[in-house]
Amino acid sequence: MIKKVSISLLILLIILSFGLIFKKKNPLNNSKKITFWSIQLKPVYEKQIYNVINEFEKEHKGYKIVWIDIPLQEAQKRTLASVLSSTPPDLINLNPDFSILLAQRNVLEFFKEEDTLDYDKNLIEKLKYKDKIYALPFYFTSPVTIYNKEITDKCLKNKIKTYDDIYKNSSKIKECSGVSPFVSSINENDTFYKILNKYGVSNLKTDFEKSQALKVYSMFNEMYKKSYLPKDILTINHREVVEKYMSNQAAYVVIGSNFVNMIKQNANDIYEKSQIEEQLTTSNGKYDIALMNLIIPKKAKNKKLALEFIKLLTNKENQLELSKITNVLPANKYALEDDYFKNCSDDLYDKSRCISASQLKNLITLKTPLENKKVINELFNKTLEEILLDENSSNETIKTKIEILAKELEKLEE
Repeated sequence: MIKKVSISLLILLIILSFGLIFKKKNPLNNSKKITFWSIQLKPVYEKQIYNVINEFEKEHKGYKIVWIDIPLQEAQKRTLASVLSSTPPDLINLNPDFSILLAQRNVLEFFKEEDTLDYDKNLIEKLKYKDKIYALPFYFTSPVTIYNKEITDKCLKNKIKTYDDIYKNSSKIKECSGVSPFVSSINENDTFYKILNKYGVSNLKTDFEKSQALKVYSMFNEMYKKSYLPKDILTINHREVVEKYMSNQAAYVVIGSNFVNMIKQNANDIYEKSQIEEQLTTSNGKYDIALMNLIIPKKAKNKKLALEFIKLLTNKENQLELSKITNVLPANKYALEDDYFKNCSDDLYDKSRCISASQLKNLITLKTPLENKKVINELFNKTLEEILLDENSSNETIKTKIEILAKELEKLEE
């Protein structure tokens, strides 16, 4: 009996020993695992991200970065569930609009000013909530205007630089070429709101903002009613915008510089006829950007290492490499100073990079109410949809809708 018990104890000790050995050697032990979630970066960013992961793992022996790339359509739902759980990822790549919602729920770590020294200040200002930094920038794009030069040379005498120019010349372009003067994913996310921002509109609290909103809504209403804008402009996304331009259905589009290569690869005949200028703006000459950022959940297990990975991911060398692969712009201010963003050839793909980078110096500084930004976007978009789809829209009915919109925005602040 004693002999049987001794043998059983011996077997148990052996099993436990193997368990301890396995735990020590297993590189995916929770204490040695750093989880990084991103939104649809594969396959374009895959090689470069894995290079950074390998670099990090060499510097931190025994630690492993587990990279999970989430499809865009699942991002918000899965991220919200994860950060509210007890085991969120250590690091997540998101956009500011969704990140700010998490910051408001107090589920994110805030960063210190000393953590931001390597980044462009304009980008950091866009990642503050109540003067606290809730995210660090990853990369950004500043859209450019690409247009069909064959059409403009034939139909126009002057360059188009503003939305007012598009409006004033729409009939000439349409009658001369037969194509839509302009196409945009105008009802997607904050596209229309950014246009309004350029006219000084953010929350409709002043008579000036209301008059500017009336001007912009009326311009787009007239262009839509006269078929100067495509009839599906309220439903298309940014990729479909590029496809319309590639199929010679539009004279002008405003797109991220990272989409220029898509035209080159898929519609070289259109690419050869195209030219690039600064993004459409207003008389104030201000530009906007699309920014992606990195957040650390408050309940993350490896916050210090997550921050170290952010710093490696966004150092000058790695940011420069990322830009060369994808044509996005680096958040690292030292990378932005590189000649790669100052000396570009006349090739449209190269030219778009230099134009985009230069626009960062003249961004819209309008303070947008961050707490309800998603709802605000939806309200402005809904109003645009109602105006464009109403066959009897006039200046008076548009004024009324703007007043209703102003009251709805006021309620959000109560």
